[in-house]
Amino acid sequence: MYIVLVIIICVALALSLFIGIYALFRTQTYKKNYFLLMQSMVIIYLIGYLLELTSTNAEEAYAAVKILYIGASFVGSFAFFFMADYCNIKIHPILIKAPMLLLSLACTMIMWTTKFHFLVYKDYLFSTEGLHQLVFTPGPLYSIIHLYQSVGLILSIGIMIYQLYKWKKRYRRQLLTLLICLTIPFVAEAIYYLTIISGNHSSLPYLTPYSLALMSFCLYLGVTRFNIFEIISISTVTAMDHIREGFILVDNDNNYLSYNPAAAKMLPGIMKLLKGDSISSAKGWPEELKDVESGSVDFSITAHDTKFFRASVSPVFTENQILMAKIILFSDITDNVNLMKELENAAYIDSLTGLYNRKHFTELANVDIERALRLEQSIYTVMLDLDFFKNVNDTYGHAAGDIVLKVTAGIIRQTIRSYDLLGRYGGEEFVLLITALDLTEAHKLMERIRENMEHSIINYEGQEIKITCSIGLARFDEKDTLESSIKNADEALYAAKNSGRNQVKIHHKL
Repeated sequence: MYIVLVIIICVALALSLFIGIYALFRTQTYKKNYFLLMQSMVIIYLIGYLLELTSTNAEEAYAAVKILYIGASFVGSFAFFFMADYCNIKIHPILIKAPMLLLSLACTMIMWTTKFHFLVYKDYLFSTEGLHQLVFTPGPLYSIIHLYQSVGLILSIGIMIYQLYKWKKRYRRQLLTLLICLTIPFVAEAIYYLTIISGNHSSLPYLTPYSLALMSFCLYLGVTRFNIFEIISISTVTAMDHIREGFILVDNDNNYLSYNPAAAKMLPGIMKLLKGDSISSAKGWPEELKDVESGSVDFSITAHDTKFFRASVSPVFTENQILMAKIILFSDITDNVNLMKELENAAYIDSLTGLYNRKHFTELANVDIERALRLEQSIYTVMLDLDFFKNVNDTYGHAAGDIVLKVTAGIIRQTIRSYDLLGRYGGEEFVLLITALDLTEAHKLMERIRENMEHSIINYEGQEIKITCSIGLARFDEKDTLESSIKNADEALYAAKNSGRNQVKIHHKL
């Protein structure tokens, strides 16, 4: 029996070492840090107990117990830190972590200080009945130290039970594995403590080390088979927290795992997701991304204003090329989109008046003419020129002239119909293409523009500027082209100028 128990502890030590090395080199998550510390304390605990089992006298057994207490004093604290970190629960480093570590250190120092060790063991002797072990009488601090060692495990178990209700079914298996692992030694320690209180501890085996052997086996399954650790590494997490791009990690079924602050700012709906929720269930999640497995997708979100984004979806594979997760990176391309719009507008739009420039007006006018001819609608071209515009520039300056041109563009746009075509032809000249009116109606529309211009007053630096316009109107015939029709309207415009300005003239064909 003695040999069997020694073998069990040796196997538990081997498993614990393997788990620690596996977590160190095969997992990349920052959540492994406290796990490694917890495992280190378990290993020290098991080494201490193994030394106690193989000791030959009281001094050797007591030295082994002191080693055992190093692990026992810290394992509860590190288990709590690990579980809090694993479940993304922030604990204060000064108010919580530091006091717990100091208490663990104090428990260790009491055992290792000759002056105070009797506070834990009043007296002890070496027993070889059944097992080689230390038989002792508990001191006044024994119960307090053991209760404190259990606090970390109780807190860890409480965190996991709480999270089991919040995490989705797929990820509960990971938590359940860890819950079983920590519950096993907690129950064993509780049983042992009850035997101490009842005074039967010398006649019953010390179950805690063997419970750690069982825990090590469960942890082995959890680490190697159930993937209890996350995919993302600490360096990646740190980098993701500081980059401008949004980062979201989902599993192979598009269930949410993690995100960085930039992603939360771009898509606030993901902050309400629980681990394992479908990422597409997030409020505001773009439709464009719902069926994308890889590649890039552009989309926009409109809140107070419209923002444009580009999402890049990249699959994450295991060494065996099995899909395990996907990374979604979001870039805010609003500035680029706006710049492209500005460049596009610069090619088609007159920057001063906001009207079509001459080139783009010509392109659109040819399309409208083809449509109007097909529908047998009437077509008119119009040339409008401001009267004595040079005097405005000379008297008030070119800034005032620019304002006059903007106001003129606004008056014309407000007077004509929404589907009439308007452009700036050059300088103070404007060109229009009007369809689906007879000649009388077209002439009346031009008269309204002229009257609105005549009655408008433009305020510039406390001065009132009044200006009029002359307009030439030409009917488009089937034999005309856009260029010839504009030429006819231009001739009518000059006729209006020569007739005293501030009037509308109709081109009469010979």
